[in-house]
Amino acid sequence: MCLSQGQAVFPLYSAGVCVAGNCRSCPCTYRTLLSLRTFISSNSLGAAGFWLLGPGATLGGVYGPTNTRLRCHLGVQTPPQCELVVGGEPQCWSEGHCLLVDDSFLHTSTPPPTTSVDLWHPNVAAAERQALDYIFCPDQ
Repeated sequence: MCLSQGQAVFPLYSAGVCVAGNCRSCPCTYRTLLSLRTFISSNSLGAAGFWLLGPGATLGGVYGPTNTRLRCHLGVQTPPQCELVVGGEPQCWSEGHCLLVDDSFLHTSTPPPTTSVDLWHPNVAAAERQALDYIFCPDQ
């Protein structure tokens, strides 16, 4: 799926909905996602997939919708000068390592190709997760 020129995303989950064809194309990654106890797979806050921005591309300042999640980025290939600034603090991607980010803080980035997964914030209790699932997906 093309976002705009020079940007691409291959979602496995989008807004808490499994993109079945993409998950079938990546069975090991899909199984790994389902094995994560804290993966947000059931409501509109949850997403997972592969992201690629072209050379020199940047993402402007954005906020996540809530502080109930952490976004986990796994650097796939990390060329020099790729960084993520969260709440004014620069973070650097490292190939093969995860970077956890509370995306409710203002963040900007010059991202490398990454795998991104949304996880429940550790301070969100199980009962709160259920309530959020109900709020965001009352028909389930």
